[in-house]
Amino acid sequence: MPIFPTEIQKVRKAIETQVKRSDTVIASNEAIADMISGLHNTLSEAHGTLTSSFSMLGEGLQELCFYIDDGFRELSYKLDLQNNTLQAIKEILERPLDTQAKELRKRAEFAYLNGWMDEAEKDLLESEKKNYQDFIALHILGNIYYHHKKNYQKALEYYQKAAKYAAPQSKKNACKALLCASKIYKEIGKVEDAYKSARLAMNMLSDDTHNLYNYAAYAAMTRHTDESINCLRQAVLKDSIFLITADRDERFSNVKQEKEKLKRNLRDEQRQIVEQLRKKLTSLRKDFKSARDVAEEVRITDLSQYIKDLGSLDAGIDGIDRLYVNNSYFDLLKAERLANDIYKKGVEAYNRNIEDWVKVKNNSLNTLKSEEHLIENKTYSGWGWCVGILMVILFSQIDRQPVGYSVFLFLLAIGMGFFTSYIIKQIKLGAIRNEIENEKNPIARLSNLKK
Repeated sequence: MPIFPTEIQKVRKAIETQVKRSDTVIASNEAIADMISGLHNTLSEAHGTLTSSFSMLGEGLQELCFYIDDGFRELSYKLDLQNNTLQAIKEILERPLDTQAKELRKRAEFAYLNGWMDEAEKDLLESEKKNYQDFIALHILGNIYYHHKKNYQKALEYYQKAAKYAAPQSKKNACKALLCASKIYKEIGKVEDAYKSARLAMNMLSDDTHNLYNYAAYAAMTRHTDESINCLRQAVLKDSIFLITADRDERFSNVKQEKEKLKRNLRDEQRQIVEQLRKKLTSLRKDFKSARDVAEEVRITDLSQYIKDLGSLDAGIDGIDRLYVNNSYFDLLKAERLANDIYKKGVEAYNRNIEDWVKVKNNSLNTLKSEEHLIENKTYSGWGWCVGILMVILFSQIDRQPVGYSVFLFLLAIGMGFFTSYIIKQIKLGAIRNEIENEKNPIARLSNLKK
């Protein structure tokens, strides 16, 4: 089946043209360049197949395409037919059909995708007789009558049938058909009916962004101003591209002032969010500085990783400040994403540095404990014998006494020697234990710094 590769450039150029027209409240030149670059990357990732690339655009950009050229709406449906989006539903719809009916339906779909509209119409009408609840076939007939035969009444009839029979099995497909019906009502001047059809879609799936956006647009046309702005706001908060789409969409012309106010309110609210995140980053940087002061006090000498992490934090903060100065909604959205990412990575880096410093002090503490263990297990008996022998020699030279007295002096000297060794051991233990206590305090101080 065809994949419509020539449409890729059409999509890209159409979106670029509209994005470049965004005013400075919505996006700065820098933000516009970012969006266009992102669009190029998205379409490039699809390896030249619009089947995947169109769905990768996101609902906001898809709706922008529909506004630019309503033919993109039909293209989107054709792509759904080719990929797996509708495959499971097709299988359910085909189960009760006989072989002839299944083949008829497949032949009609093949003709439609290849642009043979007369043949597709004929087969689809025959298919309808065999399965009147096949909402995919009914939707395709609606597309043929609207986009190719320009028979709006017939198109409306089939879109409404598609919505009716899709609703029990696929609310999303029912909503697509209802929004197509709204489009036709608008074309034939029945704006109130367009609003009602969009409202039916909203009642089915109130969180769907396509429903929110289109309901907002038709509510604006029928001067349901509060409903319009409220739903537009919800759509934009789910996908910010809807703000660009709405900026160019003439359906919002009745609420132009309210739309401008919404744009500024969204921008100002986003600025406040970024300001709060900026304060968190400032506080984190102060924590980095305080941690370094403690590290230097407890004699941590290697601060190379800390310096690198602090540099990354400062560079990130500078980038946020540049986006903040641009003062557009899209720049501020990017600043929020960047600030959250920088804060998360900053906290991780901060804690990693603390953990590394604690590890250094723990290694030092373990070394001291090993030395303590060695001292405890050492007897120092050699000191006793040496001191004893020296004292005996000394006394024997000073005053010659009977042998018994000399033995007494010898034993006394040996005792004094062993006492001396005990004192030496206690002095060494005292010194090493004092060092151990001195290491424990820095570990506790550093551990308390962790977030």
